[in-house]
Amino acid sequence: MLQHLTQVENIRIIDLSKKLGIKPSYICHILRLNRIPDIIIDGYYGKQISISHLFIISRLKDPSQIMQVYERILADNLTVIQTEEAVREKLHQIKTAGSRLTADEATHYIDTIKSKYKNASGKIIQTRIKSKLVIEVKGGLAETSGTIKRILDRLTP
Repeated sequence: MLQHLTQVENIRIIDLSKKLGIKPSYICHILRLNRIPDIIIDGYYGKQISISHLFIISRLKDPSQIMQVYERILADNLTVIQTEEAVREKLHQIKTAGSRLTADEATHYIDTIKSKYKNASGKIIQTRIKSKLVIEVKGGLAETSGTIKRILDRLTP
């Protein structure tokens, strides 16, 4: 019904979510379930996989990748977390390995930036698929350009 309303009746997901009283992201999750092959849906009804597994593998667009992950779930008895990692590997071609910086390490590095460059501050953002170091330099162009050059000179050999 949701697919009919969004594709045939051209009702926006945000409008549907308001009328149904649920979040738009939940509607998108449900709509993605339509991409899952029937054999996998049968596996859900046969209690071979959980609804959480279905929602996670529905993130994949390629039916062959969906089947590969489904087969791994059955063969290796993957948990929901392991399934998330398998899907992440397929989507981003990145293996989940290593660990994030601790809060103390991140604070140490940001404090180092602040102490060496008085008009600079920083922020470290890490996810499982990418990390970002943001350095913000406050002041006029003459001052900020000089600070940025000093930081970049230290980074380049």
